Amino acid sequence: MKKKVPGKKLGGFLHILQHMLIVFAAIAVLLVVTGSSVMIKGVDGNYSYSMDADEKGKLYEDSFLFNYIFGRGIADVARIGAIRSQMETDGRFNGDKEIDVATFYYRFEGVPSRYVTAKYRLEDLIKWAQYGFEHEEQWMSGEQVDEFLNRMTTYTKINYSLGNLQGNISTPFNSDIEESTEVYSVSANGLEDSENFYRDDTNATVLVNRYQTVEGKNIENYTGTWDDYYDLCSYVESTASELNSNYQNYFTYNDFYDLENSNLRYYMIKTIGDRQEVYTNLEVSGLSEKEVAQEFSRYGRFMYFSPADMEYTTDTLVKEETVRHVFNSYEYAYPETIKVWIGVDTDYPVNDVYIQGLNGYTSYIPYYWQLIGFAATALALYLVLFIFLTVVAGRVRDEEGNVVIRLQKIDIIPTELSVLGTIVLTGGIIIALTYIYDSMSFEYYYTTWFKVTAGVVVLICELLFTEFYYSMVRRLKADNLWAESLTCKGIARGKKLVWKLYDNGTVIVKTWVPYAIFVAVNLLLFLLETKGIVAVLCADTAFGILIYRNAKSRQKIVEAIKKIKDGDLKFKVDETGLHGDNLVLAQAVNSIGEGIRTAVETSMKDERLKADLITNVSHDIKTPLTSIINYVDLIKRENIENEKVQGYVEVLDSKSQRLKQLTDDLVEASKISSGNISLEWERINLVELVNQTIGEFSEKFEQKRLTPVLNTPGNTMYIEADSRRIWRVVENLLNNIFKYALEGTRIYMDITERAGEEGEKYVEFAIKNISAQPLNVNADELTERFIRGDVARSTEGSGLGLSIAKNLTEAQKGKFEIQLDGDLFKAILTFPLL
Repeated sequence: MKKKVPGKKLGGFLHILQHMLIVFAAIAVLLVVTGSSVMIKGVDGNYSYSMDADEKGKLYEDSFLFNYIFGRGIADVARIGAIRSQMETDGRFNGDKEIDVATFYYRFEGVPSRYVTAKYRLEDLIKWAQYGFEHEEQWMSGEQVDEFLNRMTTYTKINYSLGNLQGNISTPFNSDIEESTEVYSVSANGLEDSENFYRDDTNATVLVNRYQTVEGKNIENYTGTWDDYYDLCSYVESTASELNSNYQNYFTYNDFYDLENSNLRYYMIKTIGDRQEVYTNLEVSGLSEKEVAQEFSRYGRFMYFSPADMEYTTDTLVKEETVRHVFNSYEYAYPETIKVWIGVDTDYPVNDVYIQGLNGYTSYIPYYWQLIGFAATALALYLVLFIFLTVVAGRVRDEEGNVVIRLQKIDIIPTELSVLGTIVLTGGIIIALTYIYDSMSFEYYYTTWFKVTAGVVVLICELLFTEFYYSMVRRLKADNLWAESLTCKGIARGKKLVWKLYDNGTVIVKTWVPYAIFVAVNLLLFLLETKGIVAVLCADTAFGILIYRNAKSRQKIVEAIKKIKDGDLKFKVDETGLHGDNLVLAQAVNSIGEGIRTAVETSMKDERLKADLITNVSHDIKTPLTSIINYVDLIKRENIENEKVQGYVEVLDSKSQRLKQLTDDLVEASKISSGNISLEWERINLVELVNQTIGEFSEKFEQKRLTPVLNTPGNTMYIEADSRRIWRVVENLLNNIFKYALEGTRIYMDITERAGEEGEKYVEFAIKNISAQPLNVNADELTERFIRGDVARSTEGSGLGLSIAKNLTEAQKGKFEIQLDGDLFKAILTFPLL
């Protein structure tokens, strides 16, 4: 039966219908995204929040969305206070502020018992970091070292019997820290017994002193040994770099939370000895605590936090543990005497992130699944048309009624130029869209014109793709995709030239040239010896022919090996006329080719079976599962009065959602194990990522009374990873703890830096918890698929979380390890430190 070829008008209609279907599907997906998630502009960049249907019906200020934004605002305020404490004096930026570089360097962990330090102007350190640090390699004799370094090293140490220290001795809020320190000098000769002492001839790396200390001195004026010199240099460079970064954030944060730009209000009173420091974005700052409390009581939502009084008051959903954890992250900047008021003016006089959240909250789409179903239907029809139009692309009937392939005008463009043009146009559109996306205000995403514009862009991209794709299909059917390409023509001409030289030169160069040399030698012997001339010539001729035939046989075998190497596994060496070693070699090559062909066919068959199994199983499960979820949702909307039936429906809903998650995890685990994932490498602060993930799990942990305890050496530990994949790793670990941890226990998380065997540095993230169930499996088995610590399988886990976490970690050049000690579960992630 002949296949019908659609007419020109019908084909045009089908192409138009195909374009419209993809536009409809894209707009439906956009409606789902903009209707169920909120795009919000944060101080550090844009972020989104996915709403749940259960949130609808609440007052916006009582929703999880509002409290999520408010929680991020609390974290920003804590950072603002820490930065302002470094930059300001009496509420104003002070470039002349004196910075002790050692105490700033050790602000997270406390200064050592004895240290060398110097004080610089804040403005000088910032400018130094912006200009950059210059180092010079200098060869110094012992006398030059004595001239360069000071004969005395000036040390500082803390004397607890002096002054009135508070908290961490390195923190800036110690107003009496100078009264509690002793400064003394030690002669360099007095350090001769120390391993730090060496003043001999040396090749030194010297930091160029762009700025001097407040005393008008250079770094070397404070140090008598090279170790002390390099320590002080590192204090200066690290302090200047971090202050410069905080200087940039100082303006960004202040502008973002200015009264003209934000509905959030904050007021912090920090008591330092006998004086107070106030940080606020209100127009007045000299208020009493009573006046501040009255002021913030006028706002719709607020919180008050005083760790010294152990008092926390709020009318929001943000927990005290969360606030305490946030401010403890900046312990060096906040004493226990800090008092913090943070509120939101719910009259919303300013169009800010809270208005963005409110707009998204009020525009939540209730017909979420209907739109998804519409989009899925449109995509399915699009794929059907896509396949059909691929089959009939280029096919027309000639005058005799026979089906032939006819190319169009666009198909005469060389293949490379067609591909290049499509890439350039598509790339240009993507770059333009990225620029527009970053520069647009978020309120535009909820307008009708934005959705129309998005549909037009999708239509243009789809037109470019289909024109290119159907052109390639027509060329393939006409067998000229490769033949008419510039590459093919260039290769053919080059190959022709090479083969011409090779065909004429291989046998001559490899056989006759050595033979000619051999004959020349014989002729020379002939000139010296006149007897046996005919015999010598005959023997030489026969020897030449033998060498030629042998070389030609070897050439045949080499050509066969090349064909097999290039993928022609069915090619066989013609064994006719071969003898001796050449025959054995030809038989071996034929045997190897047959073995490789069989192995490749078997491997390809196995891979196809695996791919088909995953695809078919995933499709066969998801299709009925989607129907089950939809019908369960419809049943839940019915007013069912029978409590037993309601219980059945809840069980169906829970189990179907679990099966959906298991299916998604199975597909993802298969993709990861097969290497079918792409990574976008970024510079990521692991400490910040873990803090954010803990915040997102705070409500879940509160359900089981789980308390996270995070220990870090500082606020920044950078690694190189894919942000979405590394977040999935941490999320899987916390989900695993939420499912299997013993209720009412603590979760210990440690982020540390360690050195490798060859001096390289690594970041190690360790997480520990007590299991609610006995761990009757080996540690290595827990990362295998479908293996669970709960051998009774009484929990909701799938057994894939740790397997996915391990594979994702290793895909990002990390190491994933699990250790078990009784009921103690410990997971350790290791990444190279940037």
